[in-house]
Amino acid sequence: MRLNGVQRLLETGLIVSTALAIFILCALVSFDPADPSWSQTGEFVDVKNITGTAGAWVADILLFSFGWLAFLVPAAIQLFGYLVFKRPHRVLSLDYVTLALRLIGLVLFTLSACAISSINFDDIFYFSSGGVVGDVIAGAMMPAFNFTGTSILLLCFFFAGMTLLTGVSWVQFVDTLGAYVMKAALFVWQWLQSKRGQYQSEFAEAEQRSLANEPNPQVEATQSPQEPKLEIQSDNADTEVEADKDKSLLDKAAAMFAPEPKKESWQEQSSDSDTQSATKEAPKQHPAFDDIDAMLGDEMNFSAIDDEGFDTVSALNELDQAPTEATPSTQPQNKGANTAVASAQKETNNSVASTTVAHKKAPTAKEKFEQLLEEKPPMEPLPSLDLLDRPDKQKNPISEEELEAVSRLVESKLQDFGVQASVVGVYPGPVVTRFELDLAPGVKVAKISGLSKDLARSLSAVSVRVVEVIPGKTYVGLELPNKHREIVRLSEVINAPKFEQNKSPLTMVLGKDIAGQPVVADLAKMPHLLVAGTTGSGKSVGVNVMILSLLYKSPPEDVRMIMIDPKMLELSVYEGIPHLLCEVVTDMKEAANALRWCVGEMERRYKLMSALGVRNLKGYNQKVLDAKAAGEPILDPLFKDTDGMADGPQELDKLPSIVVVIDEFADMMMIVGKKVEELIARIAQKARAAGIHLVLATQRPSVDVITGLIKANIPTRMAFQVSSKIDSRTILDQQGAEHLLGMGDMLYLPPGTSVPIRVHGAFVDDHEVHAVVSDWKARGKPDYVDEILNGDAVEDVLLPGETSEDGDDESDPLYDEACAFVIESGRVSVSSVQRKLRVGYNRAARLVEQMEHSGLVSSPGHNGAREVLVKNNAG
Repeated sequence: MRLNGVQRLLETGLIVSTALAIFILCALVSFDPADPSWSQTGEFVDVKNITGTAGAWVADILLFSFGWLAFLVPAAIQLFGYLVFKRPHRVLSLDYVTLALRLIGLVLFTLSACAISSINFDDIFYFSSGGVVGDVIAGAMMPAFNFTGTSILLLCFFFAGMTLLTGVSWVQFVDTLGAYVMKAALFVWQWLQSKRGQYQSEFAEAEQRSLANEPNPQVEATQSPQEPKLEIQSDNADTEVEADKDKSLLDKAAAMFAPEPKKESWQEQSSDSDTQSATKEAPKQHPAFDDIDAMLGDEMNFSAIDDEGFDTVSALNELDQAPTEATPSTQPQNKGANTAVASAQKETNNSVASTTVAHKKAPTAKEKFEQLLEEKPPMEPLPSLDLLDRPDKQKNPISEEELEAVSRLVESKLQDFGVQASVVGVYPGPVVTRFELDLAPGVKVAKISGLSKDLARSLSAVSVRVVEVIPGKTYVGLELPNKHREIVRLSEVINAPKFEQNKSPLTMVLGKDIAGQPVVADLAKMPHLLVAGTTGSGKSVGVNVMILSLLYKSPPEDVRMIMIDPKMLELSVYEGIPHLLCEVVTDMKEAANALRWCVGEMERRYKLMSALGVRNLKGYNQKVLDAKAAGEPILDPLFKDTDGMADGPQELDKLPSIVVVIDEFADMMMIVGKKVEELIARIAQKARAAGIHLVLATQRPSVDVITGLIKANIPTRMAFQVSSKIDSRTILDQQGAEHLLGMGDMLYLPPGTSVPIRVHGAFVDDHEVHAVVSDWKARGKPDYVDEILNGDAVEDVLLPGETSEDGDDESDPLYDEACAFVIESGRVSVSSVQRKLRVGYNRAARLVEQMEHSGLVSSPGHNGAREVLVKNNAG
């Protein structure tokens, strides 16, 4: 299709405008300050701009004139070319008034945008962010209107220029936005109303069911609610007081078992009033047993109680010893009824001692409750908190006046260094106090980060840490050490609800944050942890705190441990606790066997989970326990009767999580070397779903110890005080750990984030560790697995290209084929065997060495060549 003259010109103009826009964009993107240009002299031979010297000149002039706005020039050129090509009739039909308005809008938009960029954004190399145009306008307006007035006027010119240039109606834009907001709010309101109606209907149905089961209210006439219990004088007064006391205990027990339904406020009041009236009208049947019946019929309620590990026997015993609260109650006037109630309550007290709740009018509840207790015996209690030292009562004596004075001092010191900032928040903690700074416009955070040592010197502080990013806030943090440092005890953190209410058996205590709030982590979500810090920074104490947290949280049925201690000092104290799978490993050759066993156990667990069709250890345990509860236990699908002596496959049982703690990882790497690194990498890559977790600690966070392969698979890091920025970057991928204060002060990098949290680690003394270990030793003996250290059960778990050290290479299935190839060819070399059999170099070399031991080939000569000693008689 041929074009006429006008269309040729328009299409040629579109091509030219597109090429010009691309040229300018490439020139701006590849601009280098060292290139020779209008404002910079230099050699013409080495121009780094991809568009050459001309592009360097164009980019320099545009950036010098307009700053950041220069990047809009290519877009404007391309847009103009497209409009001229696509709609030439509309461009040519513009009247002079419209054209003048668009030109005025373009000028207003350009000038205001340059000025706004000049006073708000960072510079580009040595150019101002708004160019010389923005600097001139901003410099003329700032002395007269200050920052706020200048910003208001410039925004006014900006939006007015946009309207004149493009014809955009801001009023219509606001109306449209408001309409969408109203639609969203109406949708949310209708959804809430529908949910409210659904809850009301469910509550009405539940209320009807409760009214249908309500006892006969005619016995209300036999009650005298106005008479207090202690004022009645009769022969059976002592019996009545004892009965009311037992009744109060049963009320408390039922309240602990019965779930609290979620209700609206008006529904809660009506439900409470109905419950009170039902209690008054039914003296023959205590409502607590109705709640227990309802609870026994609901499996979800008891599953929640089981997950929390609720000890029924100890709870009821504590209620039996609790003082009775003086509450008004009704008193039947019939003496025979008093005797019956007293005997029933006495029977209930006797049943509490045998861990059952019974009532002669509720035999169904008794049978169900006894059956449930037989299915799930009460869990053995964990060690008492009395074994740990109590927290210090004295806190930091920091008054508001002192904090205000330090805030003004920080502002003045920053002003001395040319940084204008104001303190907008102060958060005192047990060790450090964080001051949140609101920086003036145009002040870069990097400038404050570079002043950390100067600020520490001017404020007479040990170190000052600058928090460049505070999530959720626009401020910069400045952390200064307190004059009086508190000691964060393990007992005050392990007693916190955040630790006690966490259901995960791998919950660990870390310490407190800078605001004094407990910090608790879940090892199952990490799923592995890397700890680093210099000697004396509190690394070993932190590892002890994490181990004691696991001992306070989980019994051996839930968590088992393997401890590797090259220093033979830190972890040897835990020898003999029932949580250990093997003795504390101090020989590094045994450590390699232990890690190799972990790899084999991981593979075995993966095969079991694959056979059962589950994805992780939690799903596996749940399926096994459900099968046992249903009376149909699952048999081992991996059973193989190799010798014909086994009776048959055994029943599968619950598998515990395994935590491998290595105290000095660098020492083990130096002794054992690359083989351990590959084992750890395999465990870190795959062992999460199998319930095997690593805790690696080292005092030398160098790149040859913490390799990239290990760091890539262990995202959770914990850095105590280190000696340099390089070590901090090695462990955290960012600096900051070199400014820590030591003695447990650390930066914790949770999984899935790049912003570390400053935590003051909890402190535990040696006698506390010995006390907890002795308590666990008295509860049970460890059940060691001998195969972990001797390596008998893990001979088949080999790394790629590796064979057993003690194995016979003649048992290799390719040995006969390799011998036949060597004899037939009449020459032997490792590379030829490797190519022929398509195996790794290590395996081929072992096959050739075994041929040498068997007398098939000679030993290598001075040039490494071997001779075949057995001739081929086939030909």
